[in-house]
Amino acid sequence: MIQEGRGSVMYKVLIVDDEHMIKRSLYKMISESEHGFTVVGEAEDGQEALELISQTQPDLIITDISMPIMDGLELIKECRNRQLACEIVILSGYGEFEYARQALHSDVGEYLLKPIRPDVLDNVLKTVREKLDLKQKALLERSNWMWYCKTIAIRIASLIWDLDEKEIQQELISVHRTYREQSGDTTLFKHLCYELLTFIEKELEQRAGTGGVVNQTESARFYEVSDPAEAWRLLEVSIMEHVKAIQNKRKHGASQGIKTAVAFIEQNYMEEDLSLQVIAERMHISLSYASQSFKETMGVSFTQYLTSLRMEKAKEVLLQDPNCKTYEVATAVGYSDYPHFTKTFKKHFGYSPREYRKRIGFD
Repeated sequence: MIQEGRGSVMYKVLIVDDEHMIKRSLYKMISESEHGFTVVGEAEDGQEALELISQTQPDLIITDISMPIMDGLELIKECRNRQLACEIVILSGYGEFEYARQALHSDVGEYLLKPIRPDVLDNVLKTVREKLDLKQKALLERSNWMWYCKTIAIRIASLIWDLDEKEIQQELISVHRTYREQSGDTTLFKHLCYELLTFIEKELEQRAGTGGVVNQTESARFYEVSDPAEAWRLLEVSIMEHVKAIQNKRKHGASQGIKTAVAFIEQNYMEEDLSLQVIAERMHISLSYASQSFKETMGVSFTQYLTSLRMEKAKEVLLQDPNCKTYEVATAVGYSDYPHFTKTFKKHFGYSPREYRKRIGFD
């Protein structure tokens, strides 16, 4: 393909035939065609054609069937083995119908009968042009989708990492709508679903590091489905599998981490500046996640747990040492504000520190 002018496309043609006059005739008709083709090479046989294909990268090969050294059928077979994306048109004579039939079974969509009529060639070139234009459109859509996938994958991976299932669903709805509006090509849809998931998994891998929880989704899971709706469901299921895997790993890790945090709290409850932020930093997690994990593991919030622990410790001090002043008890359990301590104590037990001391006979 050659880009010309303001975006117009000239598609490249390779002519393969051992008859000089046929090649001259084809060259002239193709060059004069209004369908946007240019001849970039001519070959005598299939073997020479393969060398030229590597050099010229044609979009269309027009090849005779019957040729010396390597005939058209062998050339077509080799092109398919190499997975070349070019279109192929075959030339055949009246006595070569069986060859033509075999070629058509080799994914060759068009053929020309010798002698070649200009109007027939014109129709064939028009048909091939439409096919190549559709391929170009699909490639452009795929390129645009790949860029979009890379961009949106960062967003979705972030939501997965934050375990925000509601926003994940909203983002997926937006992705599906965008694809429908921009393309709607159902034949590519399952491949594009897989590509999006692959980008998401790569983003998650970077976030997780070497100790990650990301298991790569097998492409076969997508290629085995034929229905676009099923491919989309598989994408959603795979994403939620990653959410669950992260949840499970964090729950296990958080449970162990919270137990360590609780031991730290019990050793340092008397420190006035002890806070959930301090605990979160020690656990190397966010403040919000530390708060959520603590409550899930302990059944109460960090503040409730610390307050309860301090009140019980205060009660122990008051009970064990009748000579200790109440304000000294407050300081011993992390309260520099004595009125706040007494207010908290009464709210927790239903009576003030002074009332408690009277109850146990210290005042």
